[in-house]
Amino acid sequence: MTKVIMDCDPGIDDAIALTVLLAHPEKADLIGVTTVGGNVQLDYVTQNAQKLLTFLGSHAELAAGQATPLVKEIQTASHVHGKTGMDGYDFPENSLDYPIKSHNAVTYMYDKIINSDEKINLVATAPLTNVALLLKTFPDVKENIEHIYIMGGSTLQGNITLAAEFNAYVDPEAMDIVFNSGLPITLSGLNLTENKAYVTMDEISKIKDLGHVGVMASSILDIYAGHESSIGMTKIPIHDACAVISLIAPELFTKSTNYSMDVSLTNDQYRGMTYPDRRVDSEKKNSIKVLEDVDREAFVKFIFDSIASYDKK
Repeated sequence: MTKVIMDCDPGIDDAIALTVLLAHPEKADLIGVTTVGGNVQLDYVTQNAQKLLTFLGSHAELAAGQATPLVKEIQTASHVHGKTGMDGYDFPENSLDYPIKSHNAVTYMYDKIINSDEKINLVATAPLTNVALLLKTFPDVKENIEHIYIMGGSTLQGNITLAAEFNAYVDPEAMDIVFNSGLPITLSGLNLTENKAYVTMDEISKIKDLGHVGVMASSILDIYAGHESSIGMTKIPIHDACAVISLIAPELFTKSTNYSMDVSLTNDQYRGMTYPDRRVDSEKKNSIKVLEDVDREAFVKFIFDSIASYDKK
């Protein structure tokens, strides 16, 4: 059984990703969830994780992590996800009773990973602050990490700026540390998530018919879709689900390329830009598996089937 720790900042697409992951206990054993400031402030994302884990009937441990990036002040995406990060659905009042195992996600992850009898996979769908601190503070932990599945960066365009994807922009120093850690990494960047891994407005309208979890997912996705449509988008990317699905159903991704990837740490318009070394004689600083295409119909079906499965258990 594949053991997984998910580092996240729920966040609407994080919520969908966590929902999908927990729907497949036969493929992945989620042993821990850690939170980090990103889409909204740390207190909100941690509360959102409590709400989701309660609602989805999970018993995974929860640890709160870093509130701010390694170097700069945090920039959130509350304009996309709403003030709390997961507006649109009224979760049960007892949701915030879900226990928080630790308020130091870095030491929590270290203890779980180093004491595991098998290697752990990390799924990271947020700024990489927690993961970078883990790898720099406890370098011996690398020996017991099997793979890191990341949503972040891009080989093409940005979204928070012209050049940078949001997670990379919020903490590029952390992304640089993780990219150059020497660990196996699969990257779901905007080149995939925004252009290939999307749902349509019509598909979102059908999610509410997938049971009680579908009602929740549809309610929060409506907020997200409302923002995306307000800026002219008709295809709504489910970014973070890609990182999860690349772990539990990698066959859905039909094209990938290994690149040596760099992250811009400058303080200009290129801060947070990620770019592959496409030269024939590349420097090969690292080797990141960059996902480039997905069977979109199968991707959407996998998400829908995952959501619907909760009412069949």
